[in-house]
Amino acid sequence: MNLEDVIRRALKIVKPTDKDRKRLNSVIERALDLAEKYSSEIDGVTGVSLEGSAAKNTWIKDRAEADIFIHFDPKIPKGDLEERIIDLGSRIIRGLGGVPRLMYADHPYVEGVIDGITVDIVACYDVEPPNWIGATDRTPYHTKYVIENLREGQEDEVRLLKGFMAGCGVYGAEIKVKGFSGYLTELLVLAYGSFLEVLRAVANWHPPIIIDLERYYESSEELIELFRGNPLIVIDPIDRARNVAAAVSNTRLSEFVLASKLFLKKPSLRFFKGKEERKIRLSDIRKLSKNRNFVYLFFRLREEKPPDVLWGELRRSEEGVKRALERLGFRVYRSGSWTDERRHALLLFEVDQVTLPRYMLHKGPPVYLRNAEEFVELWMRRGIGPWVDGDRVYVLRARDETRVSRLLKREIKRGEVAISRGILDSVKSGKLGENLGHLIEFGKKHEELRRFLIEFLEARPVFLRK
Repeated sequence: MNLEDVIRRALKIVKPTDKDRKRLNSVIERALDLAEKYSSEIDGVTGVSLEGSAAKNTWIKDRAEADIFIHFDPKIPKGDLEERIIDLGSRIIRGLGGVPRLMYADHPYVEGVIDGITVDIVACYDVEPPNWIGATDRTPYHTKYVIENLREGQEDEVRLLKGFMAGCGVYGAEIKVKGFSGYLTELLVLAYGSFLEVLRAVANWHPPIIIDLERYYESSEELIELFRGNPLIVIDPIDRARNVAAAVSNTRLSEFVLASKLFLKKPSLRFFKGKEERKIRLSDIRKLSKNRNFVYLFFRLREEKPPDVLWGELRRSEEGVKRALERLGFRVYRSGSWTDERRHALLLFEVDQVTLPRYMLHKGPPVYLRNAEEFVELWMRRGIGPWVDGDRVYVLRARDETRVSRLLKREIKRGEVAISRGILDSVKSGKLGENLGHLIEFGKKHEELRRFLIEFLEARPVFLRK
């Protein structure tokens, strides 16, 4: 299949049909009607609007979302706004026949699934730029900017880019993914013109990458200094002080660059299909884990939390455990987090070994320093050595524990591992193990966990999987 054929067929995958549009529009119409009705009963509401990809006509098939924004007078205190949007959002979702779920970004919002479509009821303050109070205050202006600047036909270019990113596992700015937001993909199309031109540009990216559509800044140096540490800098056209790409991790950016290069070299629909359904056999998990070393923390969640809150705790804890393992002397090849977002969670690490050598090299001071003789006297009684190598004294020091699971358990008990407070008690009462047998056994009845394990063990981004 040549490039044109792939793009034509990919568009059929990502572009909504008339039936899809009718279904979404029906839900939107009902949601807006209820939002108008219920919000009229609440003090401080200044308006209701449809925002996001549905309003901009850039949504992709099978990912239909309706973002209903309730605008509040800026005089309303944040605490009152949060209480009102939770109450109002819950009433709207129930009125649509759904089950409300509390979510959290800059402040709480309510989500529900209606006829297979995700409906979010979100609050924002009715303010003029740049007098932002909360992050969602910008959203109506984002919608307006994209609608005014996207040329006819570019909606499909955005869909192709979103579909490509989703298929490659880099789409979504939430903490679970740390990838590209819908608004960011729209800005990339505005910057480069089309899906293909975006990929051609991305294939040649070298961080830091800078995109400033409104040319707010005269020099790249000023931007790099202002957004220090960001590999991708995309200035928000409606807020010069904001980097739209701040949530994109270096890993997701790099995966996007690699996927773009591979697609341009050998176009294929697999870049748009993402995680295809396949039967995951436990025997495959056992086979892939054979002769490899792991340590994991598997635990039961004590309370249900908004996904972004939970994933934030898991990601921070994953990094904390990784640092602890490295401090203990283990090399961590890879790490990953998983949760069903309801009851269970897992922090998994692949390490170079599960048992450290009995002895470790301990470097002493240079012989020219006064404490060199004290070091020698101390270690004459308890170590192997000491000896001199170059200008320093060394000994072999015996470890009191060598097993990774026991060492990690001890460090957690001592409070020496940076685990988020919100899940610390769950971690302490959970399972700390090395053999994946316990996880495989649990995975017999839990397909999501089986999928995570096979993907972790295969160790390939989604666009490189067979």
